[in-house]
Parts: sequence; structure tokens; C-alpha cells
Amino acid sequence: MKIFPIITIALATFCVVKASPQAASPSSPAAPPPISINDYPPADKIPDTNSPQVQAWLKEIDLSKVPNLPISNGGKINTQQAQCGPPTVIQPDQGSWTCQKFTAEDDVAFCPNVGDWGLTYDDGPSESTPKLLNKLNEHKIKATFFVVGSRVINNPQILKSAFDSGHNIAVHTWSHPALTSLPNEAIVAELKWTMKAIKDVVGVTPLYMRPPYGDTDNRVRAVARAVGLKTVLWVPEFDSNDWTLTSNPPKTVDFVLNTFETWMQTFPKLKTGFIVLEHDLYPQTVDAAVQIIDRAVKVPNLKIMTVPQCIGDNNPYLELVGKNGNSTTNKGSTPGKSLPPSVSASPSSPIIPFTVGSIIAVLFSSLLNLN
Repeated sequence: MKIFPIITIALATFCVVKASPQAASPSSPAAPPPISINDYPPADKIPDTNSPQVQAWLKEIDLSKVPNLPISNGGKINTQQAQCGPPTVIQPDQGSWTCQKFTAEDDVAFCPNVGDWGLTYDDGPSESTPKLLNKLNEHKIKATFFVVGSRVINNPQILKSAFDSGHNIAVHTWSHPALTSLPNEAIVAELKWTMKAIKDVVGVTPLYMRPPYGDTDNRVRAVARAVGLKTVLWVPEFDSNDWTLTSNPPKTVDFVLNTFETWMQTFPKLKTGFIVLEHDLYPQTVDAAVQIIDRAVKVPNLKIMTVPQCIGDNNPYLELVGKNGNSTTNKGSTPGKSLPPSVSASPSSPIIPFTVGSIIAVLFSSLLNLN
């Protein structure tokens, strides 16, 4: 009977259509892969440099080029802004940004082009960050988030949401100490654990870091280079001082907004663009940031972007370097827009060289041949 070939063709058609890749439907950002806080050091504490993981990293890293310079605070770990007086010793070649306002040639301290604003937020991700993300997304603005590793593992979904929205994710250490007060091995641990946390959550390894309090010197810079990170600072006159909103007694939001208005009067007179310092750790600082954004989008000749974008770097993650041409573009050019890994085509999807139309044509032809 001819019914069997018909059934066979129908079943084959169903199987091919079922196997064909389907168009992705719009959905919320994918949840980050599960991570266990037990796989990381205790939150907000300097990681143990004797742990097997840190020891393995130290074997992979060449610290021979790190200069032998004094550790600040007399070698006692400082969790606050580094002090420049005793017990801190500052050598002429210390290269301290805190005490000498020294910037190295490879520091990212400003944007090259006038009117370019490298928008940055430190200390998250926090429960207040989603409100900021909503405002940035509303205006289609991208920023660089310098994240603390301890908060990454406690808020992985928030970090993943920021990354999936196209924001740049960078390192702000594991526990937020003044890095100049740490020995070399502890600096490695602070940076590498944060790099690992970011990679575990979003799938890529950052290439940029900002030292807490901007506290760096030639020794800290050399350690950062050894682990593959570029140091990002900010233009000193473009510090929002939003931390004062949580001081005792606290400043009002008008204090921060007045600071912003000063920026807007200053930037047209500069010969370069600028990088600012803001924070997304507390509700108060996020509320101020949201109001700043609403004002900034109305300012003419102001272009807001991530730090890598403002220096012409299209590939701000280790896994992307070399995949889209050079890792940086010429200064002043508009960075190209490449798809982040989270939205690229899935390599695991089977490529089926059939369309529904071709399948119907084959089926119809087969039916004719049965007569």
C-alpha cells in the first residue's frame, strides 16, 4: 500500500521541522550559572594568600618586575583612605596617586576627546543597583561598573543583568582595602578572586580595574599589570563626593547635584574628556546618580559612555581580545558595536539546511511520484 511511504515522509518532515533552530523570543536576562560562596574566600576580608588557589595563581604570575617600594601604613592593612604621613613612607619614585597625584603612562585617567564622559560606578553590585540600571537603560546609556568581588557572589543576578544590558564590568578588588597597604601576594589575591567571580557569573574576564580610593603607586600598578589589568582612575575635579550622602551628618542630594552642575560648566573648557567617580552601593548615592543622569542627557555636546569606549577599546574582556580585530581603535574614533557573548549565536545549535518551503516541495513531489 502507498500509505506507508506517505506516513514515512510525514514523520520525516515533522522530525526535521522539530530539529530546526527556532527564533528566540524576547525574554528577561538569563540567570547566571549557579555559584557557591563556599568556593570563595570570606566576604569583605583579605583573602588567604596561602590558599591552594592563590598559590596556583602566584606560580603563574611573574612578579619579578614589581619595584621594591615601601608598603603604606607601616605594612598594616588599611581599610580606609591611605594616609600620606607616618607610618607611611613615600619615596620620590613611589608614583603614588594618593599622595603625589602621579599618573603612569598606561593609567586611564581621562577620556581623550573633549565632551566624552567615562561614566563609572564603584562598590556594587548592591540591591540599589537595579534602580540605576533601569535609569541607564531608559536613556540607552552604558557605564563601567567597578565591582567588589564579595558583592558579586552575593548579588550575581544583578551583575548578570548589568552585563546583559551592555554595561562594562571591571574589578574593584575583593574586600575594598587600600591596596598600597598590602604586600604583593595579597594584592594578587584581591584582584584575581574578583576576576574569577566576574568570570564565573558573566562568562568573561575583565581587563580593567580601579583601586579603592584611587590608592595606587608604582608597586601596585606593576602587580595589576602582572595579572593582566589596566588601572583606571578619574579626573580629581570630577569626584562626585556622593559618599558624603551617608556620612555623619549627611550632606543633602543638592550638594552632589551642585557638584554635577560644576562639572557641566567645566568640561567644555577642557582639552580632553573626563572620567568621574560615583557609587552604586547605597540608596542615597543611587538616587543622586539617577538625578544626575536625567540632567546629563539634556546637556549639549556631552557624550556618555563606558571607560573602554572613551579610549577606543572595543574588546574590554580577555576572551574578546583579537576576535573583533585590534583590541583598541584609534583614539577619537567611534567604537564599533559588537555583540556581547551573552547574545551571540549559540554554537551548539544544529545547522539544518532546510526550510519549511523546501520540505513541502519535496513532500509534494514524493506524493506525485507515488501515483
